[in-house]
Amino acid sequence: MRSASTEAAVGGARRADPGDLERLLPLWRDLIDHHADRDPAFATDSGAAPALRQAASAALRDADAAIFVWDAGGVLGGFCAARVAPAPRGVRERARAEISEIAVQDGLRRRGVGRALALAALDWAAARGAVRAEVRVSARNQEGQGFWRALGFGDFVDVLERRL
Repeated sequence: MRSASTEAAVGGARRADPGDLERLLPLWRDLIDHHADRDPAFATDSGAAPALRQAASAALRDADAAIFVWDAGGVLGGFCAARVAPAPRGVRERARAEISEIAVQDGLRRRGVGRALALAALDWAAARGAVRAEVRVSARNQEGQGFWRALGFGDFVDVLERRL
């Protein structure tokens, strides 16, 4: 799917390990704040920090999940979280991937960091048997929409909401 020249672009991307947790959490919190600024549905409460730490720690230990980080000389400049899950019974597809989070620090945006992280996650997912990947992007996040569409993602299922 990706060429050797794309592989070279992944140079700063690597799979995160538990030792990255403390440097990863601020990036993840910034991502959550970024989404909350766009829609109050993403706002967190006072218990968010411990829950995020627990979720990130669990993802780092989960064989069906992977977090990739952009390591710029010991500073994490971005991350991408992915998971591979079996497809529902009765369908031809056996496994699918979901990229649930991706973030790049402001100073590193538009330099290929997000692309390298996403491609690392997609390569990992394909090696684990996934035949397709899904991402959820807020309709209000035009930058995110453009990023994923430039990587070949397109409309699949519309998620409709009604606030109560």
